[in-house]
Amino acid sequence: MAVSGEPEPLGSAVDDLLRAALAKTLGAGEGGASMHVAFLMFITHAMLGLLCCVAVFLTSKLLSPIVFRSVLSKLAPFEQKIWHTNMVTFFPTFAVTYFALPAILDHAGARYSFVEPASANTLKACGMSLGYMTWDLGVLIFDARDQMRAYGGVLPYILFLFHHTLSIVAWPYAVCAGRCVYFVNFFLVSEVTNFNMSLRWFLLTAKKESGSLYMVNGLLWIPLFFAVRVAVIPRLVDEYWNGDWVQLGPVETMTARAMLPIPVMLNVYWMGLIASGALKFLKTGSTEEAPAGLEKKGN
Repeated sequence: MAVSGEPEPLGSAVDDLLRAALAKTLGAGEGGASMHVAFLMFITHAMLGLLCCVAVFLTSKLLSPIVFRSVLSKLAPFEQKIWHTNMVTFFPTFAVTYFALPAILDHAGARYSFVEPASANTLKACGMSLGYMTWDLGVLIFDARDQMRAYGGVLPYILFLFHHTLSIVAWPYAVCAGRCVYFVNFFLVSEVTNFNMSLRWFLLTAKKESGSLYMVNGLLWIPLFFAVRVAVIPRLVDEYWNGDWVQLGPVETMTARAMLPIPVMLNVYWMGLIASGALKFLKTGSTEEAPAGLEKKGN
């Protein structure tokens, strides 16, 4: 296991409680101990990520009415609520990418291998990402009606419900057991495009789409989205198609075959929406048919 037993960010008391729970759940054998270390690193960063999301939300509730008073005063109550939850979408852009980018750059696993230990950076990035997704899934569930309005309908809303739920279920096992880590690294680093998507929503909400910042943000967003989410697809397909599937157990194989293509297909779909929306904007200057829900969330 390419991780160490370094103290985690929530402190030794939390570490001790989690270790005791893991010992009872996974056992104290040598194999279980290595998974303990990985899961401890993952879960503490997931908890930290969730706490950071709450902090960003509360900070926005406190400061946005002061800093953006003129904008918020023109918004409906539900839009003001969405403003604060959307402030949280900036968090994974920085927190997840900070760990995910070096995880990719330092990746040294064998080609076409589905089994390899996750690095410390992968575990931390995954924890931060799923901490955010846990927060966002809670927002989706407990504020369903207004979230559907913000996403532009039921279908985009359901899409993100499934996206978050599947990630929360599958990724912890993948990174802690060392399965399909190569793919998870690329899915994690794609969080970097959240910044442009989130900024786009705020500029549209503030009626700043005619300004130069909106244009520059869009011009930077499209090539970044393509480079991070689309240009890597041939490499991911090659690893998927030619991978050593015999390394995985029957359930792992079935799950990986079914789930690994989903983010790839979503990214192709979203890239098509972004391109069509950009062409419409360049031709007419209209943003009315922007990708539904995409400017609100970007995982």
